[in-house]
Amino acid sequence: MEAEHQQAPLPVLLEHADNLTKEAGYYTAAAVHDARMAGSGWEAVAAAAGVSVSTARGWWGERKVKRLLARRARQQCLCLSRRGSTQRPAEAADSSPAGGDEGCTPSGRASRKLVSALSHMQRNSGMTIHDAAQQADLSPSYVSRILAGDRVPNWPVVHMLATIFGGRAQELRALWESAQGVSYPARQGVHSAAQRLQDALRGLYLAASCPELTRGRDRGLTTQAAGEALRGEVVPDWPTTSALITWLGGHPADVRPLWEDVHYAFLTSHDVFPCGGLPRSHLPEPEADDGPEPGDGSGAL
Repeated sequence: MEAEHQQAPLPVLLEHADNLTKEAGYYTAAAVHDARMAGSGWEAVAAAAGVSVSTARGWWGERKVKRLLARRARQQCLCLSRRGSTQRPAEAADSSPAGGDEGCTPSGRASRKLVSALSHMQRNSGMTIHDAAQQADLSPSYVSRILAGDRVPNWPVVHMLATIFGGRAQELRALWESAQGVSYPARQGVHSAAQRLQDALRGLYLAASCPELTRGRDRGLTTQAAGEALRGEVVPDWPTTSALITWLGGHPADVRPLWEDVHYAFLTSHDVFPCGGLPRSHLPEPEADDGPEPGDGSGAL
């Protein structure tokens, strides 16, 4: 160490040793988190660490690891503010940390759903956090913090990770915008409004780990109604939309403005929004200001 070569006083050397010990702890916690996210069980973690399963759980439980990584992130931010940023470009443009006290706000709820959706994509892809970070030119610890819910990255990072995980990034756009508190256009074409609503519903579906549609019957949803809404074939009426959102673990009030945008845009064509929902094939032709229509976003439902 440089401090040793400079013959630093013992208290300084001991402080360096303490910092190294802490860094080793953070690194170990991140490594265990990566392994757990990749599907390793506690028995495998315990065997690798040479401890009992109960000890491994106690040392590296999910909540404890999240607190450790959040503490490390705060320390890094302090260091960067003191000596200038040394982060990679995508990380330096990161958004603010995902605050735990924002869980009751629409943005806080959207942050959690965004994390759940990205985590589902990562698990479904079978890709390790290390490999994904390498492809995205991000540090593994930074990707770990994103998937642990400690950071809300900027949109290019979300788009890049979703693409690397083999998902459709646009399905996360509404969740990301809600997490950032982005306001929607005051007026938009009916096709754009319908696509935005579908993307929001698809994002919640991903965040819920793509449950079997037959399970929605507990909420009074038919398999057909849920499938048509998620595939974008039908813009459902509000009772159906609300039931679908609730079943997927979302809050209807957070998505209601998107549904109302479709309703308003459709009413401007002097039609009555039909009871039971509106088939997308019955929408008026897009106007010039509607812009290019995004992909259909349909999945294997």
